[in-house]
Amino acid sequence: MPVRLGCAPFLDLWRWAVALATGDPGVAAPAARTSAVRADVQGLRALAVGLVVCYHLRPEWLTGGFVGVDVFFAISGFLIIGTLTGEVRRTGRVRLLDFYARRIRRLLPAATAVLLVITAAALVLLPQSRRPVVLREVVFSALNAQNWLLAVLSDDYGHATVGASPVQHFWSLAVEEQFYLVIPLVLLAAAVLAARRGGGPVRYAVVAVGAVTVASFAFSAWYTPVNHGAAYFVTPTRMWELGIGGLAAMAQHRLRPGLTARLLLGWGGLAAVLVSAFRFTTDMAFPGWIAALPTVGAVAMLVARDDSLGRLLGLRPLTYVGDVSYSLYLWHWPVIVLLLELTDRDVLSRYQVVAAAALSLALAALSKHFVEDPFRHRRNRKRTTYAIGAGLVAVTVAVASGGWASAESTLAALRTKPVLDARYPGALALDPSRARPVPTGVAFVPAPAVVEQDGPLGDLPGDCNIYDLSGRVTSCMYGDPGAARTVVVVGDSHAGQFSSALAEYVRHEGAGRWRVKVVVRNGCPFTSVPPSEAGTPIAVCADENRLKLDLIRDLDPDLVVTAAMSPESYRKDLNWTWESPERQVEGYRTMLAALSDADIPVAVIREVPRPATVVAPCLERHPDRPAECDTPRSRAVGSPTDPLADAATGLPGVRVVDLTDWICRADVCPAVVGNVVVYRNNHLTDTYVRSLVDPLVSALGLR
Repeated sequence: MPVRLGCAPFLDLWRWAVALATGDPGVAAPAARTSAVRADVQGLRALAVGLVVCYHLRPEWLTGGFVGVDVFFAISGFLIIGTLTGEVRRTGRVRLLDFYARRIRRLLPAATAVLLVITAAALVLLPQSRRPVVLREVVFSALNAQNWLLAVLSDDYGHATVGASPVQHFWSLAVEEQFYLVIPLVLLAAAVLAARRGGGPVRYAVVAVGAVTVASFAFSAWYTPVNHGAAYFVTPTRMWELGIGGLAAMAQHRLRPGLTARLLLGWGGLAAVLVSAFRFTTDMAFPGWIAALPTVGAVAMLVARDDSLGRLLGLRPLTYVGDVSYSLYLWHWPVIVLLLELTDRDVLSRYQVVAAAALSLALAALSKHFVEDPFRHRRNRKRTTYAIGAGLVAVTVAVASGGWASAESTLAALRTKPVLDARYPGALALDPSRARPVPTGVAFVPAPAVVEQDGPLGDLPGDCNIYDLSGRVTSCMYGDPGAARTVVVVGDSHAGQFSSALAEYVRHEGAGRWRVKVVVRNGCPFTSVPPSEAGTPIAVCADENRLKLDLIRDLDPDLVVTAAMSPESYRKDLNWTWESPERQVEGYRTMLAALSDADIPVAVIREVPRPATVVAPCLERHPDRPAECDTPRSRAVGSPTDPLADAATGLPGVRVVDLTDWICRADVCPAVVGNVVVYRNNHLTDTYVRSLVDPLVSALGLR
C-alpha cells in the first residue's frame, strides 16, 4: 500500500521546530529516555570516519569526504550538549569537574599514545628537515591548539609547499575541546539566570546555545570568503556545527516525529551527507554556509530515529567501526603520511590503500581495547583523573619539545650561507661556451635539510618578501643610493627569487653604476587580474599592483625585471586559479603595456622549470644518488605556454629572458648542478640563483 504523505509529516516537523524555539514541554510529551549507546549513532560515526578515511586515502575517489568531520561535529554536539542539558533539566546545574574528568578519561589517553608514537616516528623515520615542523605541531596538538597553528600557517606562503604533517588532523579535536571549554559555562550561566528569574533552565539554555550557534554561523558565512584557508580551521567558524547538534538534542527531549517525518528526515539526511561527500571539493568556500548541507543532514538522521535507516546503520560491521571510530580517526592519518614518506610517493597505490586501511583499523582496535577502554571505565577520584591528564599532556609536551629543540639546533648549524668557490660552480657548470669543472666528493650546498630556508636576500637587512608600500622610497633598495641607473624587480616570489643575484651584482661588479629596488609580494604576480581562491578573487594583489605601477613610474627606472609563478604551480601548490588563460594573459599585458607606454624597458624572465618531486626531502632520502631526484626536461618545462611571456609579445621595449638552459641539460633538469642544489620547492634555491649572476646580468644587458 503506498504511503500517503498529506500534511502530517510537515506538521510534525513544524511542532519539532516550535519545541526547539520555545522549550515548551506542552508541545509534546517527553520522549522516553534513550539507552546509553544508540546503534544508529555508532553507525553514523562509522559513516563519518569512513568518509574521512576514504578521502585521505585517495582524495580523487571522494572529493568531499572531508565533510565527515562536519558529521562528527554534529554527533558530538548532539550527544554532549544533550547530556549536559539533561543534567540542567534534572538538577538545575552543570557539574563542570565531572564533565571535564569524563573528557579526560575518554579522549586523552588514546590521543597521547598516538602523539608519542608520532614523536618517535618523526625522530627516526622523517627527514631531518621535517622534524622541527612535525614536533612543533605535536606540541600544539597536545595543548589542543593545533587548529590555530594551522590557521596561521594557512596564510604562510612558504608553508604551502611543505609536506603534510602526521598530526594535521588533530585540528578538529582542538576545535571540539575549545568548544567544550565554553559551552558548559554557557549552560551553567543559563541555569543560574533561570534560577534567579524563576524560569525554566532548559528554555534559557536553548536561547544561549541558539545565540552561540547563530553568531558562529553568521561569522562562518562572512569570514570564509575573506580568508578561506584560516576559516577552515578556526573555532568560531565551526562552533555552529556542534551547536546545531546540541539544539537538536534539546528538541529531541520534547518531541518524536511521526513515521513519515522520520523517513524524510533520516533518508533525506543521509542523501544530504552523501551528496556533499561526492560533490563538494576543496575549491569551494568551506565551511562558510555550505557546510550546512552535511551538518543538517547528520542532525536530521540523529533526530529521525527511523527504523529502516536505523537497521542499516545498526549493522554490526558499521557499529563496530563506530565503536573504534575515535581511535581510527587518530591513527589513520599518521599511517598514511608515514607510508607515503617511507615509499617516496605522493599518492598511495591501490595496494598501499588496502594496507593503510587495514593497518589503521588494526591499530584502532588495539587502541580501543588496550588504551581507550581501560582508562574510560576506570573510576578514579576526580583529583587522580586530573593528575593523570596533566601528566599525559606534560609528558607529550616535554618529549616533543625536547626533540623540537634538538632538531632546530641541528638545522641551525647547517644554515650558514655557502661560499661559491671552485668547488661549487653551480649554474656555470652548464655554461655552453666554457663549462666549469665539477669536483667530486663534495657535499651539496645548501644542505638538503635546510634548502627550504635558502630564500632570497636572507643575508641582507630588511624583510622584502612583502614590500611595504607605505615605507620610504629607499626601503628594499640595494647598491649605491646615488647610482645613476636603477633596476626594479616587481612581481611574486618567482620574481623575488632573482633579487639576491641582482643585489650581489650592484654591490660588487656594478657598484656605483647600478642600484636595485625590490618591490615584490609572495603570491602576488604583477597583474591587473588577480587569482582566485575558492572562487573569491584575492583583490589585495590587484590593488597593490596599481600602487606599485605608480611607484615605478615615479622612479622612472632604467629597467624593470618581472617573473611569475606558472598557473600549474599556483593551482597545485596554493589552489589559486584564474578565470581563463586568456584573462591571465590580459592581466599581465595590462601592466606591461602601462610600463611600455611610459617608455620604461621591461625584461620578463620566463618561468623556471618545475621539478616533478619536492627536491629537498628526496635528496635527504637519496644523498648518494641525487639523480633519483631529477626531472625529465619535457616534464619540468611542461607546456610551452607562459602567460607572462605571452603577454610580452609585441609590446615595445618589453623582451623575454629565458634561463632554462642554465638550469636544465638537454634531456633532464637535475636536482643538483655543479654541487649546488637547484630547487627550493617550486623556486630556485638562493645559492643556485647566486651562481646565475653572470648569465642573468648578461641576459638583462646590465653590463
